[in-house]
Amino acid sequence: MRYSVSVVDAKDDIRSAVAKAIDLIGWSPPKGERLLIKPNMINAKTSEEGVTTDPRVVLALIEIVRAAGGMADVGDSPGNAYPGKAREVFSATGMLDAIREGGSEFVEFEGLPPKIVKVNGELIKSIGLARPIFDYRLINVPKLKTHVQTIMTGALKNLALGCIPGSGKGVIHSVGRTPDRMAKAMVDVYSAIRPLVSLNVMDAVVCMEGNGPTGGSPLRLGKVLASTDALALDMVSFAMAGLDPKDIPHVLEASRRSLGPENLEDIDILGDAFSVAKFELPSTFLSRVASLAGSLAPTISPSVSFISSKCIGCGNCAKACPASAITIEGHAKRDKSKCIKCYVCHEVCEHGAVKINRSLTRLWP
Repeated sequence: MRYSVSVVDAKDDIRSAVAKAIDLIGWSPPKGERLLIKPNMINAKTSEEGVTTDPRVVLALIEIVRAAGGMADVGDSPGNAYPGKAREVFSATGMLDAIREGGSEFVEFEGLPPKIVKVNGELIKSIGLARPIFDYRLINVPKLKTHVQTIMTGALKNLALGCIPGSGKGVIHSVGRTPDRMAKAMVDVYSAIRPLVSLNVMDAVVCMEGNGPTGGSPLRLGKVLASTDALALDMVSFAMAGLDPKDIPHVLEASRRSLGPENLEDIDILGDAFSVAKFELPSTFLSRVASLAGSLAPTISPSVSFISSKCIGCGNCAKACPASAITIEGHAKRDKSKCIKCYVCHEVCEHGAVKINRSLTRLWP
């Protein structure tokens, strides 16, 4: 089977770039179907910081759907979300303004109890997913970023983790204590969500390199990519970041299960010239040693520490920690004996107060 991924230069005219990207792959809004745009809204840092999806990409999609006579709402579950948290994040990043400008509606993922879905997975047998996603066909709008636990994050992970509301994400982190197990758990959940997805559009306008998905450095690529298949989109975008896509554990796992293309050679890349920008990778080497060390990987992965001068004691890290390894005593403190080195604390902190301590060993070239 052949897959298509479009790559389009997006400078100032984001709407035209999005329109061209989806036109190249032959996608148009399905008639009579409700659409839900699902961006990556992990926390309150902006798209220009390389963290959240660019509101202009989402606004363009709303306008394109409306021009075709349809309607698309917008929703997501940030890290450590609770009722009201998503609205705060959407407001702080400008996403709520884009939704209003487009005449769309904001959808709260935490507003209702999750829907428990049976999963025919290798590690996950059932999972609580955001109830609203089952009322729609999904337009998945991830951000191209590095990730301290999974090396890269994109379309597949934006669905697998972002469709789990609130603290339910901790289930995946508790199960996925090595990159190999995290990949299996992510792909288990993705396999249940994949039939709901109509379109995937990658925001690669301002990406993130280094210790992503929230603590790295912004990297401007000025690209928009699109595909009807999330794995195909990840393969092309990760190759654009200078990586062999199959070095990313969840890409390897998803392709092994035939949830998309097996190789880059199965993908037709359409549109503007494909260029490679070699991303600086995370200072962790956890994902690289997974296939070599297996269950030993967590014991030799970099640890985290807290910068007390930056910590405001908000407690977001403690609430998000799946191992209950963090307490707030004026500022955050970690119980080393409980820590599973999932780096969720680093992911949800909006104040730069969580530091990943570099390892002496670096297995990445």
